[in-house]
Amino acid sequence: MGVRGLAGDLRLLPLSDDPDRLAPGAAVMVDGEQDPRRIVAVGHSRHGPVVRLEGITDRAAAAALVGRHLVAAGAPAELPPDHYWWHQLEGLTVVDPAGQLIGRLVEVFRAGGNEVYRVAGSGGEILVPALRSVVLKIDLERGQMTIRPVADWLEEV
Repeated sequence: MGVRGLAGDLRLLPLSDDPDRLAPGAAVMVDGEQDPRRIVAVGHSRHGPVVRLEGITDRAAAAALVGRHLVAAGAPAELPPDHYWWHQLEGLTVVDPAGQLIGRLVEVFRAGGNEVYRVAGSGGEILVPALRSVVLKIDLERGQMTIRPVADWLEEV
């Protein structure tokens, strides 16, 4: 999310394929807030959709929301099997199939059409593509993600 202009407009990086979630009048929850906000206006820029939210009337108020997620109020709480909310993945311990620690998943972001996991460890950071051929297992109960050894997939990607 980023700020656009002086009136409190927000540029969004949409993660939904449902355009109605960004319709005027739609309710959204701002990460860290208790009450939903209504979308007052929707526009588009070369960088993607732009929204104005109820109660956000200037650039400073919009800037305070940068880096936070918007979730459609009433969005499904559960995803299909083997699908995860980003916040569920952030913080997972990342290991190889032998159980060797690679690091901790510190960020999920979208690059092109794929999601990417930024993993920080003692050897530095690596970017792991969110592909079934690379990510072997996600175990939320154990707080762990297992990926193929980096050398095995780095040449393939």
